[in-house]
Amino acid sequence: MKVAIPSDNQETITKRTGQSKGFMVYEVNNGKIIHSEYRENIMGEHDEEAEHSHRQIIELLKDVDILLVAAIGKHMKRDVENSSMSYQLVKEEKLNEIINNFLKAN
Repeated sequence: MKVAIPSDNQETITKRTGQSKGFMVYEVNNGKIIHSEYRENIMGEHDEEAEHSHRQIIELLKDVDILLVAAIGKHMKRDVENSSMSYQLVKEEKLNEIINNFLKAN
């Protein structure tokens, strides 16, 4: 299973998922991380009022099973729901806490 978390600095979660500079992607198996990598988001800034999609992010994360987020905007939510990926809201800020809590719960 692959789990992604939006992060600008590879240490803490990004509050605005669709505007994150990148995503930490963890490959997990039997409750353990077997591989992790940082994938840079090349989408850049966008106008929240304009109609837009997050196709580049969805493509970047096409092999991810679940996206762990602090918040998710309506456009990002729509695009995730239309992909093969699911999402889950989390409250923690540090990536290591987020992924460890996810592993304990799953």
